[in-house]
Amino acid sequence: MSVGIVVQLAVDCIAAASLYALVGLAVSLAFSGSGTYHLAIGQVAIAGALVASAAVQGGWPLWIGVIAGLTLGALLSAAAERGLVAPASSSPLLAAVLLIAAAVVLREALQGVFPRSAYAFPTVGGTLQVAGGLVHVADLVTIAVVAAVAVAGALTLRITSLGAALRITAASPSMAERIGVDTGAMRALAFGVGGALATAAALLGAGRFPLAAAGGVTLALRGIAAAAAAGPRAPQRVVLPALIIAAVEVVGGYFLGGGGEALSDIAAVGLIAMAVWR
Repeated sequence: MSVGIVVQLAVDCIAAASLYALVGLAVSLAFSGSGTYHLAIGQVAIAGALVASAAVQGGWPLWIGVIAGLTLGALLSAAAERGLVAPASSSPLLAAVLLIAAAVVLREALQGVFPRSAYAFPTVGGTLQVAGGLVHVADLVTIAVVAAVAVAGALTLRITSLGAALRITAASPSMAERIGVDTGAMRALAFGVGGALATAAALLGAGRFPLAAAGGVTLALRGIAAAAAAGPRAPQRVVLPALIIAAVEVVGGYFLGGGGEALSDIAAVGLIAMAVWR
């Protein structure tokens, strides 16, 4: 295998891992306040991405489409927390089941509005030749955007009062309430931000995953696996399991073609199983 191919596969792997880590971060953020895995995250992301696609295809500027999609993803996710997760806060299992049910209902609704097998969304075109290998500019953009989001998120959590409120809500809700933090609002905010992050991942990955009403399963599975393997309250650790899933996908795809996707899903399921049994 030439150096160029290694570079090509490495960049592809990091870009894919960035998407899975972003969804994993969304899942971890939602879990930190509620103790419930956001199992509707894939459909929420696809709903936002489809609205963004519809806005752009309807002639609106790209930035308006992106804002509309991110806003819808955030609102749907926050509404799921307030309407489903919060009332079932004493039973995380029931909350998870309700989220799955909501995802099914949302998928059916989306299929009625967006019946086609795939919808387009603009991606960055072009390739660069690096050491004899071809690197997609879209992959570099994905890596840069996710890195910027991660840095901004880390700074927000560490140096702002809002970040402090989120952290204390995750660590000790009772203590947070005693010092005047609205923990309900913080949980809804965590879910809302998670929905926006997952929608961003779906938009950045539009060239990898079809934007379709039923298209959120794969991205959600791999993101949830990254969060579960890292430990749902340790969002900073999602990178390694995301890299493992992406490496299996990219390297497997290089040697086996379409078989890389199946291997990646198997790796994701394996990581979830390991998280359950540890």
